[in-house]
Amino acid sequence: MALPTARPLLGSCGSPICCSSLLLLLLSLGWMPVLQLQATKTDQEAVHLCDELIGNPDFASLPAGLFLGLTCEEVSGLSMAHAQALAMAVKQKNITLRVNQLRCLARRLPKYLTNEELDALPLDLLLFFNPAMFRGQQACVHFFSLISKANIDLLPQRSLERQRLLPRALECQGVYSFQLSETDAKALGGLVCDLPGKYVVKSSEVLLPWLAGCRGPLNEGQEEAVREALRSGRSPYGPPSRWSVSTLNALQGLLTVLDESIIHSIPKDVKAEWLQHISRGPSWRGIKLTAMIPRFRRDTEKKACPPGMEPHKVDENLIFYQNWELEACVDGAMLATQMDLVNEIPFTYEQLDIFKHKLDETYPQGYPESLIQQLGHFFRYISPEDIHRWNVSSPDTVKTLLKVTKGQKMDAQVTALIACYLRGGGHLDQDIVKAMDDIPLTYLCDFKPQNLHSIPSSFMWLVKPQDLNNCSQRHLDILYQKACLAFQNSSRQEYFEKIRTFLGGASVEDLRALSQQNLSMDLATFKKLQVDALVGLTVAEVQKLLGPHIADLKTEEDKSPVRDWLFQQRQEDLDRLGLGLQGGIPNGYLILDLNVREAFSSGAPLLGPGFVIAWIPALLSAFILS
Repeated sequence: MALPTARPLLGSCGSPICCSSLLLLLLSLGWMPVLQLQATKTDQEAVHLCDELIGNPDFASLPAGLFLGLTCEEVSGLSMAHAQALAMAVKQKNITLRVNQLRCLARRLPKYLTNEELDALPLDLLLFFNPAMFRGQQACVHFFSLISKANIDLLPQRSLERQRLLPRALECQGVYSFQLSETDAKALGGLVCDLPGKYVVKSSEVLLPWLAGCRGPLNEGQEEAVREALRSGRSPYGPPSRWSVSTLNALQGLLTVLDESIIHSIPKDVKAEWLQHISRGPSWRGIKLTAMIPRFRRDTEKKACPPGMEPHKVDENLIFYQNWELEACVDGAMLATQMDLVNEIPFTYEQLDIFKHKLDETYPQGYPESLIQQLGHFFRYISPEDIHRWNVSSPDTVKTLLKVTKGQKMDAQVTALIACYLRGGGHLDQDIVKAMDDIPLTYLCDFKPQNLHSIPSSFMWLVKPQDLNNCSQRHLDILYQKACLAFQNSSRQEYFEKIRTFLGGASVEDLRALSQQNLSMDLATFKKLQVDALVGLTVAEVQKLLGPHIADLKTEEDKSPVRDWLFQQRQEDLDRLGLGLQGGIPNGYLILDLNVREAFSSGAPLLGPGFVIAWIPALLSAFILS
């Protein structure tokens, strides 16, 4: 593609000082050696020469060093066409700009670019584009096909520029669940490293090899999901007991998230051979293994217990054992029967960690409930991933451990414990619910839908909107029914204030009933309604449902679910609202409901909630003649 012609090189360079500075910069970089700057040159001569340079710029012919010195001020002086030409030259010359340069250059480029124009830009530059600029399925997919090849780590994980990419990429790819395919992962590229743990749980076989190559650290949710997948064997690597040296090599960055239980499950000869392997080569230089290698070595280089030091009970004498002596001499089964003494004696954190290691070694499949009931304060040292391997059936066990967690900031352990308890068929009575009053309820979405039936309806009073963000439609359907039961005796205003959290599970009939109550639903709640229910509402019903918030529909008319609802309405009905809403069914068209909404949501141009065809005289004639 030919580069656009451009007049100014670095902004509006009209002053002698600016032009002289430009010449000095070019000459200092060794450019234009034939133009030997004479001390006798006047400012006017310098300006004349600068005018010649900027009058017919050829960005591709400039030396790389000139690009590296670009400043935001200089870039901001360029026209959009010239900034685009400069960016294209950066790609042609394979120049790596700094983050601040890329950001400034992205801001100066035109807002609307064709696919061909995007292809001509540096990939890393696209990271600083607002993905909302690329509307329509084709433009969106093409944009993210380029983003998938860019270096996502140029953007800090918590930066706005990075955070806005993943949601749009998922929407663009039509990913509306936590289940991802290999095709989805390839389309996301480096954005896979930002997927929350929920996706890792559901798609571990696909995602773990991608996460192994992530440069940045995984967050807590991702790490927990990875450990659970590796421990259970639901990964491409199989169960840890069958891993080989090549498996450990393939894990790459995931090695840093392995816990004691996983390390202990790996065959000892494999660990020993792998340690020798990494000590001989520099291939692991980029991974922080310093905290992990000692755990491998400790597990492969165990010493024998000195004669006469094997204890038969837990007492104060163990305080004076060296760590390796505790590791070699203490028996996990003995600890399990004397947990009350473990909690009474002031052992150090290191010593307690060794005791936990011994218990994990004794019970590799998870602690028995007889031990769990006796953990007491030792429960504070148990990780959520350990708890997920337990089988807890007694409510007394749950209540005992909940008492230990009070004031300890153990929300993750508590949610894992409750999930484990409900998974085993347990029921939440009022005492357990009360004990969990200050714990976020995000774990509700982790339960199997059928387990939600065991939760008492009164529990719904504690649920906050953000607790249900990751729930599936099946979860929302069940929780909505429970919420209706819980709030049925409330006043009309209180009922709506509480039930709005659960309206993602409401049916079209429920929404019609609510529309008659003049409750003035805000748009944020409206957007959380399930599309299947929403598209069944008429314009008049939505107007009653939203009340004064009806005008907010205009800001969301090109996004789901507002877009899906608009496509089901007649344009003449939408016009009566006076909001300028577009996308309805033109007057005189016939709607044939062929159940092809899915095709429309994936970007098909003419398929929607109903397939619309023109009712034309020729069609009538065909019927009459037949």
